[in-house]
Amino acid sequence: MRLLTHNVMRNNTSAASHSETPFRITATQVRVDEPTIPSNNSTDNERREIEFAKHTLPILKWKSLLQGASAMGLDSLPPSVTPELANDEGFLRALYHVLMDVHLVNGMLTCSETGREFPVTDGIVNMMLEEDECE
Repeated sequence: MRLLTHNVMRNNTSAASHSETPFRITATQVRVDEPTIPSNNSTDNERREIEFAKHTLPILKWKSLLQGASAMGLDSLPPSVTPELANDEGFLRALYHVLMDVHLVNGMLTCSETGREFPVTDGIVNMMLEEDECE
């Protein structure tokens, strides 16, 4: 499960108030893929990654991203994003790497509001609900 996915997930059980509170990550296995290394013929890919990060940035819940990244052993993100950072290509490439190349392979997502746990196995979150948990 990518950190980008974690950033948009919410608990849809009837017990949750559908707040913007992120799931707490308990990671037992994390995989970090190597970022693409810029070369003479990879400028199109690099440009796409920068544009992806730039257009994704306004919709990210930054505090949730920081919490998720920290739970997965990444403490390199700044506490907030300034307008200068939002236009810095180095920062945008690093943001793309964090969003797309960092994977929760095995672990648990826990709703901060209800305590409901959702296991993650082989990168797939099991969000199946019991009938009494549905709205």
